[in-house]
Amino acid sequence: MIQTLMFVGLVGAALPLFWGQCRTLEVWVAHLAMVVVMATMFIPGGSAAWVSVVAGCVLLALAMWVTSDIADRWTALSCAADLTAMALILLFVSPAMACSDAVPRQDGYQESLHAHHLAGKATTITSWFGPLVLMCWAGIVLYPLFARRREPTGRHAKITAASGILMLTGMVPMAA
Repeated sequence: MIQTLMFVGLVGAALPLFWGQCRTLEVWVAHLAMVVVMATMFIPGGSAAWVSVVAGCVLLALAMWVTSDIADRWTALSCAADLTAMALILLFVSPAMACSDAVPRQDGYQESLHAHHLAGKATTITSWFGPLVLMCWAGIVLYPLFARRREPTGRHAKITAASGILMLTGMVPMAA
């Protein structure tokens, strides 16, 4: 199941590359970087701490680079939101599973929020921050689809939203 979710995220990151939505070099490079980050989750050791930190820092730098030249403001900001959400998950939320072999971690490093409440343990940032980032990311991705009620949603907005939703789905194993 985890492998399938990660593959969905990989497809979501690549979707704008194949449908011609990358109008600027910055957005094209950003989506290519997101594809690479999603692909590293399939490599054994790809979810290691140092890989997550490097990938998160690169994604944050790309988010700043994408928004530095705002010729197409809507595309740049939605791409920056995707980059930032992925970076936050990679930098501040430890993976709950070893994604390379789909076997749950046995060291108890991260437990679910429910398990913390049942055991009476204090809630840590890793237990609530990942789902919070996913919810905010979903709101940002879905807002353009629901905000334009009077005018029809264009092809560009639909592809961007589909890409964001698929990437969000792919990051669920990392944030859970």
